[in-house]
Amino acid sequence: MSVAGAENKELPPTMKCILASSHGTDINSLISMSEDHPQPTRNEGEILIQVQACALAPGDVRVLSGHCDYFQEPPEGFPYIPGGDVSGVVVEADAQSRFKKGDIVMAMFELPRPLHGLAEFVSVKENLVEMAPKNASPVESAA
Repeated sequence: MSVAGAENKELPPTMKCILASSHGTDINSLISMSEDHPQPTRNEGEILIQVQACALAPGDVRVLSGHCDYFQEPPEGFPYIPGGDVSGVVVEADAQSRFKKGDIVMAMFELPRPLHGLAEFVSVKENLVEMAPKNASPVESAA
């Protein structure tokens, strides 16, 4: 499924997202909203998705708390954008990609790297992206 009339305009240089500032148990004191975080850079073999929904899981809380078996720090250090599986609209893809601009998709994160889904946009390896079910809402697709 594609979004009809997906606009062909340049993305702004910044986006809104949730940032985690450190490890701890009081999540409210660890996270904050950023209104001007740099847009992700899409690399070859990745799909740039405008996020419509993001699923949070116990693993996200373990990473924030610092009690995670896979890694103790997010891959890029702090601050970082938490969040795992997402659903949304393809904004940009390689010319040879099976996805095209406007496709409604869902993506999962690749352990041990968080997907950074609590943001307006995320760039994801194409092998982690699938078309969303036509009869599912964005929230259901992200779950």
